[in-house]
Amino acid sequence: MALSTFQMLIVVGMVTTGTLNTISATLQLARRAVGSDGVEKYFQHPYIQAMFMMLGECLCMLAFMIMKFINRKKPDTSGELPMNPLVLFPASFMDLLGTALGYMGLAFCKDGGTFQMLRATAMMWAGLLSIPFLKRGLKWFQVLGMVIIAGGLGIKASEMFLPNFVEKDFCASEMTEINWNTSVTTVNPITDAPTEAPTLDESLLKPIGYVLIIVGEFFHGLQFVYEEKFLVKYNIPPLKVVGWEGIFGFITMGLLLWPLYFIRVGAPIGSGPDGRFEDAIDGFTQIFGGQPNVWLLMWTLGNMCSIACFNFAGVSVTAELSSTTRAVLDNLRIIFIWAFFLIPFPSFLCEVRDEFHYLHPIGLMVLLVGIWFYNDIIIMPVVRKYILKQDTSSQEEIVEKKVDEN
Repeated sequence: MALSTFQMLIVVGMVTTGTLNTISATLQLARRAVGSDGVEKYFQHPYIQAMFMMLGECLCMLAFMIMKFINRKKPDTSGELPMNPLVLFPASFMDLLGTALGYMGLAFCKDGGTFQMLRATAMMWAGLLSIPFLKRGLKWFQVLGMVIIAGGLGIKASEMFLPNFVEKDFCASEMTEINWNTSVTTVNPITDAPTEAPTLDESLLKPIGYVLIIVGEFFHGLQFVYEEKFLVKYNIPPLKVVGWEGIFGFITMGLLLWPLYFIRVGAPIGSGPDGRFEDAIDGFTQIFGGQPNVWLLMWTLGNMCSIACFNFAGVSVTAELSSTTRAVLDNLRIIFIWAFFLIPFPSFLCEVRDEFHYLHPIGLMVLLVGIWFYNDIIIMPVVRKYILKQDTSSQEEIVEKKVDEN
């Protein structure tokens, strides 16, 4: 059946905004801007990035209220039950923590394509955590999917150990203010005595970044399990769930920025001229100071708005088409994100440009096959219909009930 104009728009909108969300977060790290110390430097503030992401999710509540106002004269068939919004706070905090760790890992590895690939581990964590918390076993194709996903990620990671791998050297001639091998004088947070920040081998930055992303996805997996255990019974509209989680996450991160400012940890974790755990003053100065250009502000706003549009488009795709279609479209953005960072950017974006390796597309395709196996889409439905000759209608109903949110 041919898609209507509206359906085509939401399909294109979901893929586009989902792709832009990761691209904009990565490009934030590639822009120089003047900080609170008057020095032009790259943006390295993962917690501020997470706060703006939460602010973007707040916009989903606005979209929900607008849609509710438009449909106010129609009978309510959602079946939503009364609920204290604070029930959503734990899920919001897990989302916030996972997002912040993910952005910190992205700042270390500066690899948007692999960042998006590693985000697929959230479903693996959710599957494993559902065993003790939801008392639900994994089906054989889900286990196979997890193994294939791990294999795809392993293929992608193996490039670092091959002798013919060409390291990214686009920024070799660029002057950067960050030298991870240089000791930085900071202040002990307890004694206020000058100390030397520990040095870190630059070759370890990328692996550490990958680990941080995977740990962050653990909390996203825990978030999904919590939502299924405690929220499904209330039958809350997805946009409302995302909106409340965004509100709680934005307020929580805004409050945490105050104590994080007074904790000095030095490089590479610390930010700002004094190596604070999160130097909000330095971060906001870079974003809103407008020096030397406004691109950092534009990418920040793009990241914030894209997550809101992505969630809205995703909910619309589920309502107009199916959650199976939404899952497939969500996987497509991994390909577009990886391909985008192979584009020969100008020198001022050299920090995030990637180097092509023949293992990249192989690992990516293996990863997608694993995701399709785990989510029971494309591969298993085809096997049931054309090989096993089974009716797939019941399986489609099961997939329709899955709530897949970013």
